[in-house]
Amino acid sequence: MGKKRPANPIKDIERVFDIQDYLKYKNERDYTLFALGIGTGYRAGDLIELRVRDVKKALRIGYFLILENKKKNTQNIRKENIKPREAKIPKKLEKILKDYTKDKKDYEFMFKSRKGTGSIQVKQVSRILSEAGEKFGLYNITAHSMRKTYAYTIYRESGFDIVAVKEMLGHATIEITKRYLGLDRELYDKYSNTLNQLFN
Repeated sequence: MGKKRPANPIKDIERVFDIQDYLKYKNERDYTLFALGIGTGYRAGDLIELRVRDVKKALRIGYFLILENKKKNTQNIRKENIKPREAKIPKKLEKILKDYTKDKKDYEFMFKSRKGTGSIQVKQVSRILSEAGEKFGLYNITAHSMRKTYAYTIYRESGFDIVAVKEMLGHATIEITKRYLGLDRELYDKYSNTLNQLFN
């Protein structure tokens, strides 16, 4: 069985808009989840656990403060050294979240499964986003692509400030962030392409 390919970020802003539009007309839940994922950079596994009350609290204070599952499951780190990651809510995302939570009860899951018995699962989020991506010629788009899109956008808009991306993602080292963004791979591919000059 082949190695699973890593999720790709959506690098082209027009494709991000396309996927938002596609999801908006198809399903408000999926659209809101996608917007929240690309706007905060939280993992899908953390977003699907949110209740309406969690989002309303974040809207009141202007940012999310989530102890990410990856940190919760980290071994050999003292509990007092594990801190929640803060993510400011951009103005346009704030409106999307207010509209979505308006008629919902505080105890409800933000992103309910179709059966309504619990929250949507990450596997289902990946399926939805993969389908949306393929509609616009994008492949290896999964639930994790939301976080990668957030990271890549910050990297580009910050003038390629890898330290800013590291801090905003809560990564331990810059090396992790470089691998996460696929920067080494891009660089190696670029160098490999220069070998074309060896052939006539």
